This record gives sequence, C-alpha cells and structure tokens, in this order.
Amino acid sequence: MLQLTKRLAAVANFIPKDARVADIGTDHAYIPIYLVKNNITNFCIATDINKGPILKANRNILKYRIDTQHIILKQAKGLQGIREYKLDTIIIAGMGGYLIIDILKNDLDVVKGIKKLILQPQQDIPEVRKFLHMIGFKIDDEVFLEEEGKYYTIISASPGSEFYDQDYEYVYGKILIQKRDNDFIKWIYEKYDKLMSIKRQLSDLNTKSAIQRIKEIDKELLLHSEVMKCIS
Repeated sequence: MLQLTKRLAAVANFIPKDARVADIGTDHAYIPIYLVKNNITNFCIATDINKGPILKANRNILKYRIDTQHIILKQAKGLQGIREYKLDTIIIAGMGGYLIIDILKNDLDVVKGIKKLILQPQQDIPEVRKFLHMIGFKIDDEVFLEEEGKYYTIISASPGSEFYDQDYEYVYGKILIQKRDNDFIKWIYEKYDKLMSIKRQLSDLNTKSAIQRIKEIDKELLLHSEVMKCIS
C-alpha cells in the first residue's frame, strides 16, 4: 500500500469523499493514486507541464494497478488540461506562491466553477491568501507542519466572500494563529529568534543597506509580536 509523506498526506486529508479531482503538477501521481486506492475518489486528472513526471506517474499507476479510467494523465500547462472534465476540486502543491497565483489567474473561469482549492505554496504564502480573497474564495482551513526540518503550509479554500482585518493574519494565517498547533508555535518562536539574531548582526554594521534591512526587520517584528500575543 502506498504511504504518503506527512506533507502529501495532509494535502490528501483535505479531499472530500467522492470528489472529482485535478492534481496540477502531479509529479509522481502519488496523491491521485492514494485517493483512488483508499476509495476517497474514483476520478482524478493528473497533469504536469513536463513529459518526465508524466512518464514517472504512468509507471506508478501501473505499479499500483490503477485502472486508467480512474486516473487520467495529461501533459499540460496549468489548468489547460482539465477544461473538458467536470471537476470540483483542484490540488496545486509544491510550487512557488506566485506560480500558483499565475496558474489560477490564467484560467479564472475554470477556477470559478470549482468547489474546493487545496494549495500548498512553497513561498509567498501571504500573497496566495490575499489572492484567494480577491477572487472570491474563503479560507476554510489551514494545516502547518514540519517534515524533515522544513515547514509547510497547506490551505483549503472554497467559494465565498472573506477578508482579514489585520495584516498579520495574511502573513501568518488567521486560522493557524487560532489553532495554535505545536509546529506553528515552534516556528513562530524560531522565526523571532532568527530575526533578532540578524538584527544584532546588522547593528554592528554602519552601511545604508544594513540600516534599511534593520528597518524592514523592525516592521516584520512588529507583525510578529502581534502573533506572539495571540498564541501566548
């Protein structure tokens, strides 16, 4: 039986029962295979822009004896390969935040017909949160976890009107602040120590760039302190 990594398992856990799923940038197709093998869904489109991952995905589908009517592989850019299918859930995991935004923005008409977006941006997570609100999606839940020394955020969103009141809620995640999970709290304090350490090192320098960077860190620490008040 296929065992997912902690990160991929957290993504898969957001998929509703009997959803019709598109996994964009599928790579090895581990999530679609897991969803089908565990009877969470019986229909997935797995796409990737490059031929190599599609070949790897195909080998894995054969290895786990998945019927091709349950997982359809397509080499395609962004959401272009899923237009002809009736889908309700889109997964985009393991990409940069701005790339995820571009993929969604380029096919907004497709996105507007989706019931659930499961996103796992590697960077620029605040911008992804803001974009979701801008296009009429609300953030239902978030998971924050550590895997092999790296931290990951997974966002589940659905159609609806929502905006956060505070900047720090976009930067750190309003739901994550409310949930106060152990990995999140650990990361918050680690980040605070790291910012303070950088600031001390820069304080020994007397250059324009160092002074500018200290100002940026002070702004970040101001937001950070608001979050630390919420979780303490």
